[in-house]
Order: sequence, then structure tokens, then C-alpha cells
Amino acid sequence: MGCQSRSCPWVVWSATVPPKYQWKVVMLAWSLHRIGRATAPHATRRWGTAPLFALAPLLALAPLLALAVLLALAVVFGPSHVAGQDERLEIPTLTEQEATEFFETQVKPILQDKCVRCHNDIEANGSLNLTTRDGILEGGDSGPSFLHGEVDDSLLLSAVRYDAFEMPPTGKLADAQIRTIEIWLHLGMPWSADDEALDPGHVHKAPEVNEETKAWWAFQPPVKPTPPSVQQSEWVRNDIDRFILDGLEQAGLRPSPAADRAALIRRVHYNLLGLPPTYEQVQSFVHDPDPLAYEKLVDRLLESPHYGEKWGRFWLDLVRYSETNSFERDGDKPFVWKYRDYVIRSLNEDKPYDQFIREQLAGDELPDPSIETVTATGYYRLGQWDDEPADPKLARYDELDDILRTTTEVMLGMTVGCARCHDHKIDPIPQTDYYRMLAFFDNIRPYGVRSHESVERASIRRFEFPADEDSKAKYAADLERVERALGAIYEKAKPSFQDVEHEEWAYEENHVRLIKQRAGGVLSDDEVRRFERQFERRNQLRRNPPNNDVKVLAVSEKGGTADPTHVMLRGNPHVIGAAVTPGFPSVLSPPEPLIAEDPAQASTGRRTALANWIASAENPLTARVMANRIWQGHFDRGLVRSASDFGFQGDRPTHPELLDWLAQRLIEHGWRLKPLHREILLSNAFQMSSALDEQAYAVDPINDRFWRFNMRRLTAEEVRDSILAATGHLNLAKMYGPSIFPIMPQEVLAGQSQPGSGWGQSSQEERDRRSVYIKSKRSLVLPILQNFDVAEADFSCPVRFNTTQPTQALGMLNSEFTNVEAQRMAQNILASVDVSDVPGQVTAALQRVTQREVAAEEVTTGVDFIHRLRSREGADPQQALAKFCLLTINLNEFVFVN
Repeated sequence: MGCQSRSCPWVVWSATVPPKYQWKVVMLAWSLHRIGRATAPHATRRWGTAPLFALAPLLALAPLLALAVLLALAVVFGPSHVAGQDERLEIPTLTEQEATEFFETQVKPILQDKCVRCHNDIEANGSLNLTTRDGILEGGDSGPSFLHGEVDDSLLLSAVRYDAFEMPPTGKLADAQIRTIEIWLHLGMPWSADDEALDPGHVHKAPEVNEETKAWWAFQPPVKPTPPSVQQSEWVRNDIDRFILDGLEQAGLRPSPAADRAALIRRVHYNLLGLPPTYEQVQSFVHDPDPLAYEKLVDRLLESPHYGEKWGRFWLDLVRYSETNSFERDGDKPFVWKYRDYVIRSLNEDKPYDQFIREQLAGDELPDPSIETVTATGYYRLGQWDDEPADPKLARYDELDDILRTTTEVMLGMTVGCARCHDHKIDPIPQTDYYRMLAFFDNIRPYGVRSHESVERASIRRFEFPADEDSKAKYAADLERVERALGAIYEKAKPSFQDVEHEEWAYEENHVRLIKQRAGGVLSDDEVRRFERQFERRNQLRRNPPNNDVKVLAVSEKGGTADPTHVMLRGNPHVIGAAVTPGFPSVLSPPEPLIAEDPAQASTGRRTALANWIASAENPLTARVMANRIWQGHFDRGLVRSASDFGFQGDRPTHPELLDWLAQRLIEHGWRLKPLHREILLSNAFQMSSALDEQAYAVDPINDRFWRFNMRRLTAEEVRDSILAATGHLNLAKMYGPSIFPIMPQEVLAGQSQPGSGWGQSSQEERDRRSVYIKSKRSLVLPILQNFDVAEADFSCPVRFNTTQPTQALGMLNSEFTNVEAQRMAQNILASVDVSDVPGQVTAALQRVTQREVAAEEVTTGVDFIHRLRSREGADPQQALAKFCLLTINLNEFVFVN
């Protein structure tokens, strides 16, 4: 620089600002400068004299202001300030005894309190043992912690300063403590006189992979047990009942009586379809003399196309299905709804579960991949995506970690993700096993880089068919017409854009917001509405191209040969350790994966090897985990309550022999789920009532032994779908296709960072479709679904919460949705019941909601309610009936299945 004076601003800058922050400060000043330039010309015009924006012109001078601050520092502090920086650390001259005392009184308490709990001879995270002087000198995976004469470059000092590693991870040491460590290192790291090791206190040792840990129940291959003999054999309908009854008899308990037929048909309808039966269906079943009536009912429901919608939603919870990326912009995932449709169709077809796994993990690597199998690999694209990460490499491995965690938890019931930074604390899963599993996914191309175009290149697979010229021409003409209409409105609005808004326009998700900001100004309200309609029309056209060009969201790899995968020390992708090859969790005693990488291929085949191992009948976990989930779907909890954790910290099965029996039956049925559903539903265990037995409750209050059927509340989707069914408007005819947009309250839209962004408008016919087809947007959830505990889409959801809170009742009574639907229900009833027949109206409303015979006193109560509304409140017949309909959908009987 040519400036040698200690009062020179550059010298002050260099001495006062740490090098690692200097560039960030420069960039901050430059950003402020750009904001100032962009804001200043518009500040007065747009915001008047608002204090914040009155400062905008000053931001343009940010670099000069920064220089002025440095000059002030130079003048005020001068050379003495810089000199002080050079002399800030005084190293005392100590005798050997004084140095030992310094360690004992000043350094040892810091190491004891902050360091050695995680770095000791039992649990040496990063292979670093800080309990002895030799251990510190030897260091760990990253090398020696301290070398004599190189204090400033020592890893130990760098870690406590948070320059590289950030130790301790619970919070940075105080400045005085860091200075103590630095002085200690300058003194040559004196230790206790007897070289005694520091006491780490009670340390939990991560379990090792050995014969003892391999013997854990879930890691053993399931063997089909012989159903036990029982005393009350007349109660047994199938072998499932033998296992349940045996547990009850051992506890001195008896099963509850059978549920009545009205309750049973409602229960099985919700369990298989997620929908209520009609009143007519209940009456037909209740009065059917056929002894096989229930069996035929189960078979009929298993064949219903709505079975896939109910159980597809169960799977979508597990794989954290969402149609947007999360983070600030929460942009759309293109064509992701086709994965949702793939799941529903697969379940309706009763696709074998092992095939279902293979298609999702490696459908693109199959010998003859199809649109269906490639669509299945959209599984890899369901997670969150940060399109502007602060640390791109870390974001990349966060995405892979999300895939690894989801795969191992959902399909294997193993929490392998807990070994990302160190050996698993609870289960026998070494850190190397985590990275060996990660190696199966390491060659996957990232979802995108930042732009929509990058997502198209990396994650969209196109299938072309012989062109239909007429449909192709019509499609192109429609798209051009829409683009022209959008472009005309944009050109009119463009001159009013600020510099930063021109940059925002580069992202389509900002278009509607920027146009709406000009309503009543450069654009009329009609032009803004027209832009919104054409914008949605363009999205629809893009989602539905002519059949000669089908696009799906799918996985792709970087090529046929993968780069080496390395262990990442402390999970930090910037600090790599030893290279590893793909492999399965060692505690399961697995075979080595069979992988034949070929540079000429589009992918490595690693995911095929993983899929084949997971979907194997020899895998001890896969069939158990899925059989447990099916049981959970029918009894509202699994035989293993921790449905995605079969490890040491998870719950043990309440009926281990029954779980193994179900797992083996799943395999015997060719991995098809419907036969297993059928066996469970035909058991007497499923057909018990929810009646309370005081004696059984005293012995087993949480019903571990299944002495009765647990009552459950409807899921969020079941609540909404049942309301639509009660109104008579539920649209069951249309399945599949792009997602729908129910009316979202303006108050909810206003809470977004970009109000209304990413939420379209659907016709009434579309809004009446089932909830599984609602647009799943991570940052915007329909209130009725959120109130009733819809699954959180950021992570795998193995079990839904089941809360009882005021917002549920308030929403059901006061929301626009329930009040509008109550009006529609009243209109629908009055179309078939005479306006003067109030008892008939009350009966019809209650039958729709409860699907049972209505008692005379219930009718009387309802008639009195409607008459009071008419006489005291002046309500007309439809208004009064609508209020009664609103009351009926707030009944406990409506939202609970017994």
C-alpha cells in the first residue's frame, strides 16, 4: 500500500479487523452502497419523510463513511492503539512450580468443565483425547492439537477462538478463558506434577458393534412363530387373535365385547378409505343377515380406488412429501404431484412392497425404466432445498443427510442419521457406517443450483412420444397467447420498477407480488386480476403439456463412476477424513454390496444395490417395520410404538411374536399389503368395542395388551373430507392430477413474507376434491388441516400428533370454511326435504353426520333449536337450518371413531 505510518487508516484497519472478517465488511459496505443508490431516488416519492427511508441517500456514501470511521480510529487511538494490539498478550515468566499451579488453578477447570466430557479415553470424539498432555500433543483426526513454537497456528487455540472448529459446541469460551488457554500454550503447556489424567466424570460410551449388540431383537432375522394355545378358543377368529388373547390371559384380562355393526362399518370405512359410510350403507350392513357380510365389506373397501388415497397419505407423511422447497422463497417443485399420484396408484394396484421400494430408490436404474418407475424416484426430490445457501457444500450434505435419514428411518426403522458427526450415542452405528451408507447417494446430482433452469436440467426427466401435431400446435398457440398477455402487462409496469425489483423479476415466484404492488397505480385492478389469471393459466399449461412430451420430477446422477466418499470430521464437509466405500450397517451382519460401476452408464448402480438389500426377505428390519406400520394404521399405534426407531432407544414390541408373525405373513403374501390388511381387519382383535372395563383399565391403562379397541380422533384430512361428505358435495369422481387450491383466508395469506405468493385459485368443483390433493406448501398450510395436526412436511412423520386445543373448536365454529359448508349442507337438505318439515331436516342432518338411526329426543332438541333461531333471532328457514348443520359437525361423535 505504500503506507507505513501506524496512524494510517489501512494499518488501523488491518490491525483492528480480523482478516477473516475484512472481506465481509467490504461486501457489507458495498451492499449498503448499492441499496442507497437504489433507494435514494425513490425514498421521498414512495415513503415521504419516513425516518428509515430518509436515511437512504446516506447509504450510498457507505464506503466513505467506513473510511471516515477508520480515520477517526487512527486520530483517536493513533500508534498506541496499534501497538497495544501487538502487546495485548503478556506472557509471564514462571517457575516450574508456578507453571504447574497456573495449570491447576486456571487451565484445568476450563478443560474439566468444557472439553474432556467429549474428548477422553472412552469417548474420544474426533479421536481426540484431552485428558492427558500426551493426548493433546498427539491430537486426533485433524492432526496434533499443539506444536511447540506454533501457538497461533495450533488447532486447539483455533478451535476455542471459533476460527475453524467451534469448540466447545455448547457456546464459545469467554475472552478471558481464551486468553488463559493462549498463555498456557505459550508457556509450553505445563501439566500437573504427577501427569495425572483429568477426570471426565461420568461418560456414556457409544455401544460397539459386537456379538452382544448384534443380538438385539430387531437385528435378528424374523422367524415365524407358532401361534400360542389359548383357553378361550371360541373367541379366536384367526391366528392374530391367538397372540392377542394369550397376552390378555397371562395378565388375567379378557377382551372387550364385539363392537356393534354401526360402529364397525364406520370404523373400517375410515381405516381403509379415510371416509365415512353413508347412512344408507350403514343401514344396509346393519340389517344384512349374511354371516359373511363383514368379510365382503372388507373386500369391497380394499378394492375401492379411495383406499390408495387414504393409505397413500400415510406413506406421504413418512417420506415428508411437499410440493415446495421451504426457506424464504418456498418455490414450487415442478411436477412433484406426479409422485403423489404414483404412490396412490401403486397402493391401489397392491404393488408388492419390495417392488415399491426398488422403484423409489432406483427406478431409473432398472433394466427397462418406464415413466412410472422414473416418477417413483421423485422420492429423492421431496425434501427442503435452500436455493441460496450461505455454505453451498454444507447445504449439499444437509440434503444428502435428509435423504439418508428418511430412507433408513422409514424403511429400516434405524436412526442412522445420528451418526453423522460421531459414533451413534445409543445404537451400535459407527460414524463410518453413516458415511458408507451416504456413499450410495453421494453421486446424486443436486436438486438444482439456484435457478428454475438448473432444476430443469438436474431434476426433470422428459419422455417424448410420437407427436400429435394438432394438439402440439394448439398447445403452442395457447402458451404464446398467455405469454403475450403477461408480457403486455409487464411492459406497462416495468418503468416503475426499482433496480432491486428488476433483479427480483428474474424469479417467476415474485411476478404476481410485484404486479399486485402496482394495483391502483400504474396498473388498474382489472389488469392485476388479469395478470393473476394468465399467470395461473401459464402454470397449468406447463404442468399439462401435450402427451408427446411428458415431464416428471426424478433423480439423476453425475455419471457412471462416483468420486470417493469421505468421513467428515464432526460432520463438517470442509474437514474430511478417511475415504469409505458403500456399505450397509455393520451391526446387521450384512453382505457386501454388489456394485458394478460403468463409466458409460448414466448412473453408478449403487442405489440399485441398496434397494435390493433393503427389499430383501433376508433383511431383518424391512418386513417388520412395514408390518408394524400397517398395524399402527388400524389400531392407532404400532406393536412397536416408536414406529421409525427399532433401536436401543426405541420401544420394545408389546407383542414381539405377533410382530414377527405379521412380518413373515407379509413376505408370504408376496410383499402385498392388502392380504395383510384383510387378516388384521377380520380378526376379533380389530372388531372389539371401545367400551371401558374398569378392571382392565386399572391393570393396563394405556391398553398395551389390546383389551379394547382404542377410540381415535379423525385425522386432519378426514375431518375436512367428512365435512364435504356431509354437505353432499365431496367430489370423489376426480382423482389424480395437479393439486388444488381451497380458499385460503386472507389473514393467513397476509402472514407470508410475500402475501399470496404460490397459492392459486381453483374452481368450486376442484375445491370439493379430497384433501390429499390439496397443494402441500411448506410455508402455508390450510387452517383446518393445521388445527387438526396435519403432518409437518420438513421431516419424516411416523406418527401424527393427536392434540385437543381451543383452536380446533374455535375453527370448527367460526371459520369461513365450516360456515360456508354448513350453508351448502342446508341448501342440499332443503333440495330434498320440504321447508316446512323441520323434524325431517333435523333427522337428515344428523343422519349425514352420524350415519346412524336418530333418537326421537335428538330430533326434538334440534327442532327446538331451529324454532328458537327463527322466532328469537329472525332467521329464515335456510339460515336456521345452516346453524343447526354447523352444530352437528361440531359434535364429538362426528370427529371421533369408536
